Amino acid sequence: MLKRTLLDIVYARRLHVKRVVSIAGRMLPAPLFRPLRAAAEQIAFRARPEYQGDTLPPIFHYWSQRHFGTRGRAASIASPEQFYFDEIFAAAQPGAALRILSVGSGACAMEIALASRLSDSGIDAHVACVDFNASLLRNAAQVARQKGLGDRLSFLELDCNRQPRFPASDVILVNQFFHHVQDLEGFCKALAAALVEGGRLLSSDIIGRDGHLLWPDVEAEVARFWNALPATQRMDRYFGRCEARYRPVDHSAYSNEGIRAQDVVACLLEVFDFEVFFTFGGSIMPFVERRVGFNFDPALAEDRGLIDRIDEADQAALSAGRYPPSNMVAALRHKGMATRRLHVPISPAQYLQATMTQKAKAAMA
Repeated sequence: MLKRTLLDIVYARRLHVKRVVSIAGRMLPAPLFRPLRAAAEQIAFRARPEYQGDTLPPIFHYWSQRHFGTRGRAASIASPEQFYFDEIFAAAQPGAALRILSVGSGACAMEIALASRLSDSGIDAHVACVDFNASLLRNAAQVARQKGLGDRLSFLELDCNRQPRFPASDVILVNQFFHHVQDLEGFCKALAAALVEGGRLLSSDIIGRDGHLLWPDVEAEVARFWNALPATQRMDRYFGRCEARYRPVDHSAYSNEGIRAQDVVACLLEVFDFEVFFTFGGSIMPFVERRVGFNFDPALAEDRGLIDRIDEADQAALSAGRYPPSNMVAALRHKGMATRRLHVPISPAQYLQATMTQKAKAAMA
């Protein structure tokens, strides 16, 4: 109980803690700061272990259903969770047990739900959950046993930034975790070593600018819509006040959040080929996420109309390659083993080109 209270106190004062850790990051040598940043991230996930989708504002769900959902369904991707299930179902072979590895699983809510669904569908599958947060894994193991899934899941504590060795797997899930990994090169090679021949790597992740900052052209587009908002809709929950302009925050300054997000695709391409590369989200994301999204009410036609206009402009920019997307849903195989190509709205190569262009603009700013 005391530990829970202390975590709640730290979380309630998280902005001050983030500033202190950010200052430490500017003063300490990298080898000393690295464990401090990892500890800050562990504390954050222990304080709020719930599935992050449960904390999103209502306007996000409006946007997701109307825009992401429409484009996703056209690409046979109803949601990341459904995409995982569909890909795993397609990989299942009669009479053969399927080995699934989920890396960076956190509280394992998605993995437990997936294991239950696979069991109900008659698929013989075992899900191995990997995370560096031992307390979350212990809690997840207890939940799995309570749900009668103790034999369907296992839990392994590993730090994926320390040359991990994963068990051989038919399917690997990396759900919202690549953007937390600093040693992306070593991590991607470890995944490739664990994935069996013919296996598939599945991911939904953030691939925008490091630290969740905005690329120059994305920031300009956000400012265009932000400047037209009334003051009541400029409340920023991160700073706890109305802001005259949208202020990007470098979340990698105090944790591993978005530490190398912009390098994820390039590192994956070193050892894998993309079969599915479904990307989305640029200037729309600040308006539908936690910091600002609660300012908009999906029950109001004018708020829905605003989100529709921002999304339309954003999608046009993404499709034209004006700036890179910030999110992906992907399926990958070992080099030379891809059997299909679904790249929507741009290819990995086009993403890399757009990222290089924005890097150059950022360097000149």
